[in-house]
Amino acid sequence: MNSVPEFSSAEDDQTDAGGQKIDLGLLWSQVKGKIWLPFLVAILCGVTTLLLTKYFIKDSWKANTIIIRHQKNMSSQADIPYLYLQIDFNTIMQTILVRDHLLRVIERLELSLTPEDLYKNIIISRGNRSDIINITAIWHQPDMAVKMSDTVSAVFLESYSSVQNSAAQKVNTYFLNELSTSRKALIAAQQAESDFRQKHKLLSFDNQMASNYQKIQTLEIKYIESQVATDEKRAKLKATIAKLTTIPKEIPLETLVAGAALNRINGLRENLQLLKLKYTSQNPKVMAMEQKIATLQINSDNTSVTSQVSTKIYGQNPLYLELELEMIHYEFDLYVSDQSLAGYRLGIDNTKDSLQRLSALRQEHQRHQDKMIEYRHLVSTLEGRVTDSKLALESNISDFEIIENALPPKYPERSYRKFIAIAAGILGFTVSALLLIARVLYDPRVKTRDDLDSTHLIGVLPDKDTVEEYHYYSAFQGLFSNLEQLRSESENQSKLITLSSTHEHEGKSTIANALTDIYLRQGKRVLYIESVEEGDNVDEAVLNPFIYGKESRWQPLNIADGIDHAYFVYDQDIYLNYLDKASFDVTINTISQDYDVVIWELFPAQRHLQLYSVINNSPAAILLIAKSLFTRKDNLNRVSKYLNKKNIKPIGIILTQVPKDIYHA
Repeated sequence: MNSVPEFSSAEDDQTDAGGQKIDLGLLWSQVKGKIWLPFLVAILCGVTTLLLTKYFIKDSWKANTIIIRHQKNMSSQADIPYLYLQIDFNTIMQTILVRDHLLRVIERLELSLTPEDLYKNIIISRGNRSDIINITAIWHQPDMAVKMSDTVSAVFLESYSSVQNSAAQKVNTYFLNELSTSRKALIAAQQAESDFRQKHKLLSFDNQMASNYQKIQTLEIKYIESQVATDEKRAKLKATIAKLTTIPKEIPLETLVAGAALNRINGLRENLQLLKLKYTSQNPKVMAMEQKIATLQINSDNTSVTSQVSTKIYGQNPLYLELELEMIHYEFDLYVSDQSLAGYRLGIDNTKDSLQRLSALRQEHQRHQDKMIEYRHLVSTLEGRVTDSKLALESNISDFEIIENALPPKYPERSYRKFIAIAAGILGFTVSALLLIARVLYDPRVKTRDDLDSTHLIGVLPDKDTVEEYHYYSAFQGLFSNLEQLRSESENQSKLITLSSTHEHEGKSTIANALTDIYLRQGKRVLYIESVEEGDNVDEAVLNPFIYGKESRWQPLNIADGIDHAYFVYDQDIYLNYLDKASFDVTINTISQDYDVVIWELFPAQRHLQLYSVINNSPAAILLIAKSLFTRKDNLNRVSKYLNKKNIKPIGIILTQVPKDIYHA
């Protein structure tokens, strides 16, 4: 199995001190590409600090209110309406910022502060004269600083005056409370009176009652007039009924000669058509004509006469019909008159009820008005009491007075934000620059060839993408020359060149391909062995069975003239099978017989230390270790010492991918 612990434990804590021996040119070559970092850090630190100080260190504005204490003449014999208390000046200064005063200031200004916070922002000092008090407020807005200073002063004066006005203040407070209660009661009474009016829809009692009286008078007049007209209509109806009893209902209308009745009926029908065009079917004339035609038709059907016999035709008496219609008219008028009389009587009764209701409402409304008058009188009396108590309070003034209110400050107090930001930028630049230099000085990675075992270093290759092409190939020619010298100095003129690295992507594949190309240009036959993972699906030209003795023959892939390709797969079997050094030496000699050079791109040593040691301990092998710049030098030095300990020689170290600036430095 993989023996990684053996490799990792070899002098793990040993660190080469050569990394600190670096000249200024090399230091500048590694720092100049990152010199913008300290400036960027300085700008970021400065801007961030400025923004933070802008947020956390707000501008402070000072506003000052000046209070003076007047000297009162207490030698006067006049009656003084207050009790004057002589209090020490220093004692007064100590009472300005008591908790009760601060709470009143916070309430008036609607501040979201505690008394302790407000206390820290108020400064009380004594002026040059002993009679002056300076009240200074410090806040983040100039207007609020002015308000705080003036409010603290006003609260102090009020509080100081209240000491001398305790009795008058209590009286004033009592009357104020009573006045407030009375005003509320007055408002409630006014609201009740207004609600009463709205509920009963009252505008003016006098107008509404006068209107109802006028309405009753009008209705009674109309009632009398309607009753007189009704009596007249009733008399006419009786006369009409009497006439109807004396008049026959039917009378002979005419005498017709037989044969002429039909002509008469036809003529009447023509007249009927004309009447229908002029009147409706309910018109009396139309109805009389229809009745007349019907009578003639009946008489014509029931009577057989000769041309010499005459016939009498009977029909409704027109006078009877007229009187009958007149009777119906009088009856209808009497009905209408009776209804009108009933309506007038109902209106009179309703109006009288309304008058009674208005009278009751008027009495109730008067009670509301009496209550309003009572509360108005009480409020007026209490207002006088409050005015008297206020006069007493104003007459009992203190001996302190504000002689100068606070003025809005023009400039804020010095906050030193810019100095803090500049200092933070300088600090950020210094720290980041020192860290950058220290990282280069104490960087444990390879920076120059001096950081490696110089006895095994055979070449330094620059980064092909950063230098001119001729620089790269010139360096590679030097590497190839050193490699050939190393081969010539070996005992058996080594044909096997193994390429390894401690990590992936160290450039060993690039070196292997370049070496293969050079040997091919020299006309030599080359075998290129590539180490691959098990999952790369390689089925042809696999050396594993031949190397481990499981097969006696192997067949490489011929990819071009003079070069063959083979694969070594590091799979699970290489950890389960043991490779003997003697058998491997025989196997590699057999493989090398057909080639001038065998280039084997090995797996990292950590994958399988025993197999790695067996391959590179072969007399025919030359181990080349590729190492890129800026990888840890202690790792490579440990590998070199480990291989020396295992007597794996010769060893060549190739430093690859060196940046242009460092390569030329």
